[in-house]
Amino acid sequence: MIKKIIEISWYEKEFVRGQHSTLKKNFLRLKQYGLKETLKQLDEDYKQLNENLVAKSRIKSKFSTLKMRWLFFSIFIMISSYYLAIKSELYESKTAFIVKSITQPSSASSLGLSLLGVGNSSQLQDSMVVEEYLRSLDMYKEVDKQFQLSKHYKSDALDFIERLPKDATQEDILKMYNEHLLIFYDEKSGILHVSFLHVNPQKAHDILQFLVTRVDYQINEFNRRRAKKELKFVQNEFIKAKQKMEQAIKNLEAYQNKHLLLDPSAEAVSKSSIIAELEGQLSQKKLEYATKKRYLNDDNFELILLQNQIKEIKKSIQNVKKRLTGKEKGKLNQVVFKYEQLKMQLKFATEVYKNTLLQLETTKIEVSKNDKTLSIVSQPNIPDGYTYPNKPKVFITIFILTLLFYGIVSMLITIIKDHKE
Repeated sequence: MIKKIIEISWYEKEFVRGQHSTLKKNFLRLKQYGLKETLKQLDEDYKQLNENLVAKSRIKSKFSTLKMRWLFFSIFIMISSYYLAIKSELYESKTAFIVKSITQPSSASSLGLSLLGVGNSSQLQDSMVVEEYLRSLDMYKEVDKQFQLSKHYKSDALDFIERLPKDATQEDILKMYNEHLLIFYDEKSGILHVSFLHVNPQKAHDILQFLVTRVDYQINEFNRRRAKKELKFVQNEFIKAKQKMEQAIKNLEAYQNKHLLLDPSAEAVSKSSIIAELEGQLSQKKLEYATKKRYLNDDNFELILLQNQIKEIKKSIQNVKKRLTGKEKGKLNQVVFKYEQLKMQLKFATEVYKNTLLQLETTKIEVSKNDKTLSIVSQPNIPDGYTYPNKPKVFITIFILTLLFYGIVSMLITIIKDHKE
């Protein structure tokens, strides 16, 4: 009926002269003749409209345009009403901090890296680890245990579109938690900005404060776990190094006892000195023998004595040399070589032992200390007003998008009609 009245009104206004008040005319009919007669007259007027094909076509087109406009207007009103009046208002608590290493490089070195555009890679890595931990399921479980977020996300505190169903999965809940957790890392300053959204401003602050506290504890817990693993490994290496050093000492001691020598190297030096001294005596006796032989007979007692002395000295030299380099087992040069080898093994084992001992003590310190620290740039705040949704911005955006889609649809319909004609 309403459609007929509208179409008849447009028809009489454009095509029938002198009749412009369709609503007034039908109201008088209804008052004078009743509903039945009014509907009958309305059908006759509508029949007259249908007989005029040109008018019918134009009126139908105009009515289709009106319907489409009302459709887009209704969509605009519904979406705007949701965002302006129904959608949950979320308060944003913000904080900013820097993850610092106590053992980080000097400021001059960091400045050089910054000038090269590299930045502090360790700080970047730590910040990325912090972000992953904040967004993890483990972190959410701790927050949920403290603040019952799962219950909150399914409650009437959130609007009917945003709230989760009662049978929401763990993945859905974690996804919503991450949507309310905003994290941004500034590579230039190295500052990590973290925000949390909640319908209650105090809860937003408390949850964010809890997250910061957990991060401060956890980043050092990561390092302590790593240091404990390293400590276990270093302790095993230290025990092995100590055993090798003790074995090297035993081997050297047994070798010294076997050959009844405290230091074979010193013994070799001593033997070499004896050989040198004997060779000196030999040269002296040979010279003395040659001198006396000029004026003494061969059977002279002095010459015979000198000959015997020369023979004894040569024999002594041969014996000493044989002891040094002879073929028999236990020759001194072999003893010295083996001794030096054992000595080098002991020295190497001792150095390894010293290094592992130093590493062990260093790792023990690493386990007990906090290598990382959070430098808070701004403490979590209690927001005064809601942040999301930004109602003026949302209203303008919806209005522009509605006009844009309306224009596109209108253009497509016009193109299709022209193509059919």
